[in-house]
Amino acid sequence: MILPLGADDMHDGLFSDSSNSADLRERLITAGLLLPIAILASLVGGWLFVLLALPVMCVGMLEFYVMEKDTTMQGSSLTGIPTGIALVLGFFLNLNWLWQVALIAGIALTLVLELSRQHHQPDRAMKQVGTTLCGVFYIAFPTAFLISLRNAPQNGLIWLFVVYAITWGTDTFAYVFGKTFGRTKLAPLISPNKTVEGAIGGILAAWIPAFSLLVFTGAFEPKLIPMIVAGPFLAVSGDLFESALKRFFRVKDSYVAGFNVFPGHGGVLDRIDALVWVASWVFLYLFAVGVI
Repeated sequence: MILPLGADDMHDGLFSDSSNSADLRERLITAGLLLPIAILASLVGGWLFVLLALPVMCVGMLEFYVMEKDTTMQGSSLTGIPTGIALVLGFFLNLNWLWQVALIAGIALTLVLELSRQHHQPDRAMKQVGTTLCGVFYIAFPTAFLISLRNAPQNGLIWLFVVYAITWGTDTFAYVFGKTFGRTKLAPLISPNKTVEGAIGGILAAWIPAFSLLVFTGAFEPKLIPMIVAGPFLAVSGDLFESALKRFFRVKDSYVAGFNVFPGHGGVLDRIDALVWVASWVFLYLFAVGVI
């Protein structure tokens, strides 16, 4: 999964002091090292892409479950992450039975595990089963969708880069427009630094690279217009959703101590919050209209 330098990294008075300048340098160095690897894996596809995506997915799921620590609804990484891995492999290998069995087994094993731990609190155990499943749907399924897009028989690489164009375009232009014209807070209680002007600019401007990619590669069809038009809205929504999760669970960053694999960039969830929504949307839309 591609992990760009997102707009969130650049909202907090970036050049106000040497500390922030140092943070920016660290972010740029990390992005400069990882981006070529991610682009190469995307171009090559196959197992290389899967072997890049799976560790990112696993850390993202771990962050999601650890985010809920000290609550009565903390999901189980012991069952959730293996379920996610099996699910992704099922999609990659075109083995529907594998991901379906994995999902059912994951639910059953989580229920047994949590009931054994909370046998006097069956309601709590059920909540934990539900939250474990939420981690699978929130992170593992979008990862599987992204891999399936890359493996599509026709235009697989194009669909993958459409997802990137929408996600990166929205992030980048939202930052530019927000920095230049931002005055009105978009969701101050969830993400104080985002502005209405930035969101509108990001949404409108992201259509340019996404439509251009389809046109110049010859993949454009009129039925794809709704997919591109709605995509940036999903990118903004995904960003806000992850911010709301952190607010709800009272955590500043999503990363887990010892697993801060992207120095200067916060956690994995901070990097893929928009990507998972856009990847899901593009895959499901293309599937629904019979393109893949």
